[in-house]
Amino acid sequence: MTQKEFIETRQYILDKAQDIMDAKQPEYTNKSIDVLNNFKQTAKAIGIEPMEVWAVFFNKHIQAILSHSGDPNMHQAEPIDSRYADALNYLFLGFAMIVEDENKKDIISGTE
Repeated sequence: MTQKEFIETRQYILDKAQDIMDAKQPEYTNKSIDVLNNFKQTAKAIGIEPMEVWAVFFNKHIQAILSHSGDPNMHQAEPIDSRYADALNYLFLGFAMIVEDENKKDIISGTE
């Protein structure tokens, strides 16, 4: 794969991740302004930490990707590019929880 092809591929998956986030976020946040609401409400309902909920949800995507890598012909409930794109979204959301929970907003501003 050339550098140009890689850049195009990377942009494709980032665009797909954004499309998925835009489509799913209203449902997952239950119309809350807090984009992490789904993790917090689920954690509260079952008595665990929001990051643990995130880990379970993230792991679901990773397991699907790993299953596909072991058997590319396996029937998929969701296209593999969507799994990769949503895994990126979960990485972004997980990092956002760390920034929020540890009040590490300095990471974002570059003053840490």
